[in-house]
Amino acid sequence: MDGIIQSLLNPAVLVFLIPLAGIAIGGFSMWLKHQERMEKIRQGIDPDARRD
Repeated sequence: MDGIIQSLLNPAVLVFLIPLAGIAIGGFSMWLKHQERMEKIRQGIDPDARRD
């Protein structure tokens, strides 16, 4: 287990892991927003309506 952590903390590996983690987090965030939007549509709420 210690060898895996050491290899992941290698700067040559981190150069690829950090952007991939950012893409994964961004994709998950977009998916959550989409799910929220679809649920509003299912409930009959206009997701594009202004909130004044």
